[in-house]
Amino acid sequence: MSTWGFCCYEDENHAHFAQIEGGRWVRAPIGDMRGENRLQALEARLPAGQSAAPLGRDAVFLEALRDAALLVSLDPAACLRGQIRADQRDLAEAVVYDLYASALPQLHFLPFAAGTEIPPAPGLRLLLSPQRVSDSPGTPNDLPESDFVGAFVDFTAAQPTLQLNFPRLNFAQRTVRGLLAPLGLGLLLSMWNAAAHAAGERLGARRAAEYTDLTAWLMLRRSFPGNEYAVTGEEHEQLRLRAEEYAAGG
Repeated sequence: MSTWGFCCYEDENHAHFAQIEGGRWVRAPIGDMRGENRLQALEARLPAGQSAAPLGRDAVFLEALRDAALLVSLDPAACLRGQIRADQRDLAEAVVYDLYASALPQLHFLPFAAGTEIPPAPGLRLLLSPQRVSDSPGTPNDLPESDFVGAFVDFTAAQPTLQLNFPRLNFAQRTVRGLLAPLGLGLLLSMWNAAAHAAGERLGARRAAEYTDLTAWLMLRRSFPGNEYAVTGEEHEQLRLRAEEYAAGG
């Protein structure tokens, strides 16, 4: 089985795409991975990603995987790890492309990697490998799912499985989880992207992507009655400051 791998990550506010060519990692700059043009950037580098949605025969599993990826994107400490076989490169490309196309807010970027060799790229949060690997240097490669916050998906079995470990959801995650069932992922993402765009116009896309609590608050304020979603005292104070920052225009 040939060695393969690809990854995309940010370094000093620049995005880079790298893949194994001739047995070594070759890196090249890539366009902005936040916004409407990110799929075009991926299409040029993940040919298999443009095919039909991965695991299309199992719509329930695919919906759960997309929901999990959305929850991961709303917490900087969370990650989505997947175990695949060494001969499943096409599946890896399709999964990454599908999650960016169908599950992640436009302003969000999850540094990702897939392959038989995981690159020394910073901050990997979406990771697909034939082995369970850690993106923390010096830690064991075989980590139980309970040792990280996020989701673990196993594509190696005949029927793929998904395990979630979110011991504490933040305000944005609780809001999204509460709205997923009644609204569905497509409509919810449309509403989220509209609120994030408004935040981005005042604060800039990068800061708006980080202020997930502010985006959730703007989305709720636009479309739902107030005081329906619980917020802790610490979250309320942080949200108050960010709302003031938004009102002042950054």
